[in-house]
Amino acid sequence: MWTGPAELRTTLAALLCAAALPLAACSDDPPPPTYSGGAYDDVATLMQRTLSQRAAALTRHDPARFRRTLDRSDAGLLESQQTYFDNLSALPVGKLWIKVDKETITPVEGSDLGAGGEEYWAEVVVGLRLQGFDSTVVRTRDRYLFVPTEDQRLVVGSTTDHDWESDHPGNTQPWDLGAIRVREAPGVLGIFDGWTVDDAGTVLDAASNGRSDVRAVVGDGNGATSGVVVYSVQDPTFLDGLAGQTVGDPDRADGLTIAVPADARTPGKGAASYRIFVNPRVLGEPSSVVGRLVRHELTHALLGPRGRGAPLWLSEGLAEYVSVRPMSPGQRRLPARALDVGSGATDLPGEAEFAGSDAEAWYAVSWWACEYVAKTYGEDVLLTLLDRLAGGADQAEALQEVLGLSGPQLVQRGVALMTTTYRG
Repeated sequence: MWTGPAELRTTLAALLCAAALPLAACSDDPPPPTYSGGAYDDVATLMQRTLSQRAAALTRHDPARFRRTLDRSDAGLLESQQTYFDNLSALPVGKLWIKVDKETITPVEGSDLGAGGEEYWAEVVVGLRLQGFDSTVVRTRDRYLFVPTEDQRLVVGSTTDHDWESDHPGNTQPWDLGAIRVREAPGVLGIFDGWTVDDAGTVLDAASNGRSDVRAVVGDGNGATSGVVVYSVQDPTFLDGLAGQTVGDPDRADGLTIAVPADARTPGKGAASYRIFVNPRVLGEPSSVVGRLVRHELTHALLGPRGRGAPLWLSEGLAEYVSVRPMSPGQRRLPARALDVGSGATDLPGEAEFAGSDAEAWYAVSWWACEYVAKTYGEDVLLTLLDRLAGGADQAEALQEVLGLSGPQLVQRGVALMTTTYRG
């Protein structure tokens, strides 16, 4: 028979000592938690033991041990968690640990009236590092339900709390949401699903080949990891709540670059990696179109934090400039409205232009401003300008200092070069 927290504090010491026989501990487990006599210390200890077993089972691909951490009376939970286990088993997991946040333990009202004993909700911190793709462990939070067993353990009864999740968006990955298909190419980890996996080859080729193409222009400014993760999945839920963490608008973009924070609650720790999302709607396009899109996003990913705070016209124009380098001039398609929009441009575009209906045309205008800089001053000056404008530096001063031009002069010269190229 399960006993409540009051009884635990006076009768469970011997049980905990006996249960503390060494598990086959994973070297990546966090240090054991230490407590200071709080109301739920014993409960937290039991939760942590289960979570440590869960992490060890995932890293060692031990399905039987993993199932022992779950409420095996819940068939739906077992099915969904088997999918999660399979997903994690397919990933190149370098480190994985799970730790309960003792301060968030909350008993389920009325649960102690049943024959089984009291149930609890608690937030947990999940630490995961993809080997070769993350520079450090990525910490995310989740909320689990813990339920008692007849042998006086607390096991996971649910990993889903919809209300909590709606208040904590941007906290999931595709492997948390449903079955994924993992494919790899040199330097690339591809995350697909049953709808997109047939196009995996096209995406992986574009990313693998594109890495060297992009590095030839921008170098490896991020430099923290050797590989890149590319997502292409139908369920966009994992994009919810990523405002401020993406280069591009998650609701509109064909492609995105996502900065994955080492710890979303501690922004000062920076990004663990930069990952790419390829919208499934573009997978039916010719491989040249997919390749150009992927190279654009790779430019953002490989630059990483370099140039953060630079104006959109430069960061997006540079990415467009880099994306077309491997293509012959005849393949470098221009948006239909670009020449008309460019003819009326009186200054370099700002956020309002990129958010408007002619955004695609303004991308092209920005691209050709960068083309003009590279053709006239050299490609290295584009990166010099990016560095100079990082952090929100004064644009007029930087343009004058680096190029000897004003914004209106640069956009007019870029548009003139674009017009000459496409209208002869």
